[in-house]
Amino acid sequence: MDKYRKFRVEHFPQTGLAEYIPTDGVEVKFLDGCNRSCIFCVNEDYIGKRLNPLDAGLFAQSLFDWIDSPTELEKPEAVYGTGGEPLMALDLVEELFRPLGERGVTTRLVTNGTLLNQKRIARLVDMKLAGVKVTYNTADAARLAALMKGSKSDDAELILRNIRLAKEAGLWVFIRIGLGKHNFDEAPKIYRIMREIGVDVVQIKPWIPSGLAATNQTELSLSPAPLFDRFTGIMEELYEEIQEPGGPEVTVSCYPPARNLGFTVKDCANVAKIYCEPCGHALVCNFSDEYLGSWFPADGGLLACVERRRELYPEIMDEHGVASCPARLNWSSPTGVVNPAPEWKPANLLPLDIVGTD
Repeated sequence: MDKYRKFRVEHFPQTGLAEYIPTDGVEVKFLDGCNRSCIFCVNEDYIGKRLNPLDAGLFAQSLFDWIDSPTELEKPEAVYGTGGEPLMALDLVEELFRPLGERGVTTRLVTNGTLLNQKRIARLVDMKLAGVKVTYNTADAARLAALMKGSKSDDAELILRNIRLAKEAGLWVFIRIGLGKHNFDEAPKIYRIMREIGVDVVQIKPWIPSGLAATNQTELSLSPAPLFDRFTGIMEELYEEIQEPGGPEVTVSCYPPARNLGFTVKDCANVAKIYCEPCGHALVCNFSDEYLGSWFPADGGLLACVERRRELYPEIMDEHGVASCPARLNWSSPTGVVNPAPEWKPANLLPLDIVGTD
């Protein structure tokens, strides 16, 4: 089996999403809190936030109950880890991802790249991690300081070095560019940098006004007309280079108008996934508040969440994916949330000494 199959855009449902799409992936948040404080963080995580780490053993139980169910035909082909910064909790990542890797389930981590050093990469490779998704929004130190509070003057270069190390180690490397006011002119430059490194995918995604990106929407987001003009300019500048063999796949996520410009577009990047938080909430994604239940085994676990997603799908999805997603504000209007998640209050957290930044 091709362990990168789920990463290849030809295997991803791109549009026409009103017709039922089975669940084939899970995105799990390993912890709240981060080693940087990005003003665009949809998960509202930052330096000094209470870490609330995932109970990885309990989540693994819920996940394997689903994988091993003889009656549930929908199965997760890939499991994606996010945060916060998941490399701050590498023991938790390993507790979940190593047994998945041993069973042939594709795994990938989302990271800001600052902690993706050679030592951690070696550990990720050893646990059979398939790939990393690295956020790289600007090569300019001053712009990075504005977007990523707490960043150091050499972070832009540090992240690039770490991306090279990850690629040299054999990981599938996926680069995400969040497009907005700070870096409106940088996507072609970043594409060329990543082409030289040899990454596998460059994804351009407008800021989605959710979480801190909603709080900072005026500072971050281009309005719809300038946003479309910027995508037009990117395609005009990169068209011939994108066609040349040997470069990274270029995709646009959560912005269907870019399809009219010739981009390959995933209308909804989360349409086939379930998003899980440490508190037990299972959501359709981390941008929209559509609630699928609790992944805790005692509450029915991921098996029940998959069933609930099937029931809710006709109500929460349309041609372009999750209808209540605030990404629609970049080109249309979101609907109201059909099934909002209940309020959660912290209780009985795991000891914080199991995570660290070393």
